[in-house]
Amino acid sequence: MKRNYKLTNRELEVMQVLWDSDQPLAATDISERNSSLNLSTVQVALRKLMEKSYIKVADIVYHNTVLTRVYEPVLTQEDYMIDYLKASSLKVESIVASLVKKENSMEVLEKLETFIQKRKKLLKDKTSDV
Repeated sequence: MKRNYKLTNRELEVMQVLWDSDQPLAATDISERNSSLNLSTVQVALRKLMEKSYIKVADIVYHNTVLTRVYEPVLTQEDYMIDYLKASSLKVESIVASLVKKENSMEVLEKLETFIQKRKKLLKDKTSDV
């Protein structure tokens, strides 16, 4: 599905709260978890995120004494970032090179190296099957 990657700062803040949660959240939950977001701002952002297909209504539940919608993200934060970067003019190798240059953990660099080796092997195996 093609997405509009131009999210406002508020929309991104709402998405971050949803990504950080292990359960669907109501608008009031989101504004409580991020005090810089008031309820009306959250409601507007949720409507726009629904239109852009970034979130969905997970359920309708009782919240205190009122029935309310609870929302969950449709895609992960990682998938959002990958799709966002792919839609830009940046090249994959320059993005990865920049990230590696700034990484100071030997453990993380070793994990990345292992991921790359596994991916290379998988691609080689696929091409040899053809």
